[in-house]
Amino acid sequence: MEQAKYPYKAISLLVSLLLLLGTLLLAGCQTAESDADTAETVAVAEPELVETATAVSPTEEPPAEPAAEPIPVDNCLDCHTNKDLLIQTADPEEEVINENEGEG
Repeated sequence: MEQAKYPYKAISLLVSLLLLLGTLLLAGCQTAESDADTAETVAVAEPELVETATAVSPTEEPPAEPAAEPIPVDNCLDCHTNKDLLIQTADPEEEVINENEGEG
């Protein structure tokens, strides 16, 4: 079997043919109307002003500060954090009588 002296030459030819074929296929998908429409659109298009996210329009007023609302009274928190009140309102410990002890 005889080996080719220049295998790179055959590979480069094959790659070139595939690129040419791909280009022709892509060019065949376009229509004459789409090319003309695109050319007109590009020629007529006017630049648009794009606002950035940091820009503030002059007609926009900053939101008003919310009125200071009174803080609601939390009676539970007041009662449970007052040590003297807890001692005063605590239930006294009752002496438990054990009936298992004694005579019997």
